[in-house]
Amino acid sequence: MSRIVIVDDATTLAGLLADAIARHGPHDVQVVADPVEVTADLVSAGAFDLALVDLSFPNRDLNGLDVLLVFHEHAPDTRLAVITQGDDWVADLLRVAWEALPLAGAFSKSAPLETVLRSIGQILRSGSAPPDPVLAPLLPARRSEARSYERFGRLIGHRGHAKLWKALIDSPTEPSYVELRDLTGLKVNTLRNYREHLLAELALHDLHGPTLRDLYRFAQVARPLLTPHIEQRLSPPPDPSTSREDT
Repeated sequence: MSRIVIVDDATTLAGLLADAIARHGPHDVQVVADPVEVTADLVSAGAFDLALVDLSFPNRDLNGLDVLLVFHEHAPDTRLAVITQGDDWVADLLRVAWEALPLAGAFSKSAPLETVLRSIGQILRSGSAPPDPVLAPLLPARRSEARSYERFGRLIGHRGHAKLWKALIDSPTEPSYVELRDLTGLKVNTLRNYREHLLAELALHDLHGPTLRDLYRFAQVARPLLTPHIEQRLSPPPDPSTSREDT
C-alpha cells in the first residue's frame, strides 16, 4: 500500500480526492491543509511515496513551492507532483517549480477524476506521468539545467547580492532604487551595479535586460529558492579586513 499526502487548503475538494485515491488503490492518503504543517519531521517520518501539492495558498506566508522544497530536501525519495487550477497568476510559479525540482507530474484541478487517478497510478508505478494537457502549455518543452534548485545560488554571489534580493523579497510592493537603498544600506549606484553583474545569469531565466519591476516580480515568485542562498550569505558576519563588497 502506497502512502500519499495531499497538501491543499481547499479541504473539501482535497478530502474528496483523498477518498477517491484511497478507494482506487487502496492507498493510505493524508490531507494537510496548511503549508506550515509540512515540516522536516513530518516528511521524513511519514515515508510518503507521493506528495500532491497545490501551489496557491492565499493569505499565507508560504506557498506550494515552499512545501515542495521541504520534501525535496528532507524526503528525496518522495515523488512530487503539483495539483493546481493553472490560473494565469500561478503560471510563473508553476514553471519555476517544474524546472527547479524533479516533479513527477502536474495535474489540473479541472481534470476528470479518472484521468488524475490514472496518472497517479502511473507515477507510483514508473516514477512520472505526462503533465495535464491543460497545464502543458504553461510548461517548457524541455527543462533547463540553468534553472535548477542549486543554480539559483549563482544569483547571489556575495553578501551585497543577498541584501538586494532580500530587500526585493521583503518589500510589500515594488520598490524604487531609493527605497532599496534605505532597506539595504547600499548606495543606489552599488545596487545598479549589482543588477548589471547579474544580467548574464538572469538571462538564463528569460529575464533579458530586466527592469526593477521584473526583478521584483521574479524575487516574489522565486523566493523559496532564493531564500536559502540569501541566508547563507548573510549569516556569517562580514570581515571588514578582507571584503569591501557592500560599499
